[in-house]
Amino acid sequence: MPLSKDDKRKLIYAIVFSVASYAVAAGLALGTAAYALSIFTDPVVTLTVPLIIVAIGIQAINAKNGPLLILIISAILYAISGLIFLVPTFVIAGLVVEGVSRIVGYRSFKAVMINTTLAGGLVGVFSVVFGVLFVPSTASQFALDLMLAFTGIYFVESAIMGVVSYYLGNFLIKSGVLH
Repeated sequence: MPLSKDDKRKLIYAIVFSVASYAVAAGLALGTAAYALSIFTDPVVTLTVPLIIVAIGIQAINAKNGPLLILIISAILYAISGLIFLVPTFVIAGLVVEGVSRIVGYRSFKAVMINTTLAGGLVGVFSVVFGVLFVPSTASQFALDLMLAFTGIYFVESAIMGVVSYYLGNFLIKSGVLH
């Protein structure tokens, strides 16, 4: 069955925003070497511009399965690059954000804040948890008190990125750059 014009648009947006987010995250991770400092610092760096890109992508798609599609494509990109521990991270975050977005929506301020905070916070927390499980050398850096502190940091940072995402996405949609 061929895809409708709207389904093609959604798929193209999902691919473009996923690849853009992945590329920026890779550049930030390599440029800052945050993972070398601590397993907790890498998500702090990568939950900035890459998260904004994903959040704007969800606003642009503005439909069921949009968050899930973006995060599954992201999981595939990370799997291809050998970062297997990030695959369950993105799948879990994608499923949660997809479920919540069906209740709160995709483009309102409240929806963008909730979706972005959940996506970023969950990706931050689970990337550390799965990083410890999949990459044994990081287990020595893991401490529960640090995990609790950084969990708060991940969710607060993601909420701030949600505000930025809402205003950027809203501008791009109202100006006609995105539909």
